[in-house]
Amino acid sequence: MLKKLYFIIFLWLLFGNSTGISQNPKSFIHIELGIPYDNSPSDDYLIFRTQYVLSYNKDKCVTNWVSWNLNSSWYGDVPRYSKKFITDSTLPPGFCRAKHSDYSNSGYDRGHLVRSEERTYTADNNKATFILTNVIPQTGDLNRGPWLALERYCEDLCKNNNKELYVVAGGIYHSTKKMKNKITIPDSCFKIIVILDKGKKLKAVNSKTQIIAVAMPNINGIRNADWHTYISTVDKIEFSTGYNFLNKIPEPLQSKLEKKKWKPN
Repeated sequence: MLKKLYFIIFLWLLFGNSTGISQNPKSFIHIELGIPYDNSPSDDYLIFRTQYVLSYNKDKCVTNWVSWNLNSSWYGDVPRYSKKFITDSTLPPGFCRAKHSDYSNSGYDRGHLVRSEERTYTADNNKATFILTNVIPQTGDLNRGPWLALERYCEDLCKNNNKELYVVAGGIYHSTKKMKNKITIPDSCFKIIVILDKGKKLKAVNSKTQIIAVAMPNINGIRNADWHTYISTVDKIEFSTGYNFLNKIPEPLQSKLEKKKWKPN
């Protein structure tokens, strides 16, 4: 446990000034359950926004993961941002950065991690979901099929079941295939969803806490697949990605929860 704590402190010290963590305390809710980390911070450039927190990989030219809080208060009625997706101007000089045109005619969707609909309380919140560091290459069948179905399930949990969600999502990269010889394409996409009652935080996590973990193949031909088909465990996703998730949950509770496979009621 101490080793994890020291590593997280190291990440904060290493990236804090460059990412603006000290200027944006509103982003802390998105890392309530921990900052995911792997064996090396060299490919984890952390960006803290009011709407989410993310880790960017300059070598892959794509985001490792995005972490965010979700409840009914994030939903509203502002219209979807209608202009081009936005190159992330906060990335340091020399970093590979995606442009809207990189995805055009590529065969891949600009796949939101934080869904546009999940940030519709204000126009600024919605616009932030169109920054390309919140996007990974997804096939149309994944993005508009089981991935979307799970997003809608999260919406239902928040709006109709009064739940507080802590979500982290990203790509799993076992190959080096690139889109337009630039942006690494994930073999599959993962999402981890911790479900609590609205208003609850880390201290409310217990042995009965429900966690949905999925790993969906980034392929065509699955548009009509049931998202439940891809239910996994946090342990398996950690093995596939090399990241330690939910690391602020105390051991051994964290270990117990990460082994459990979610079952619908």
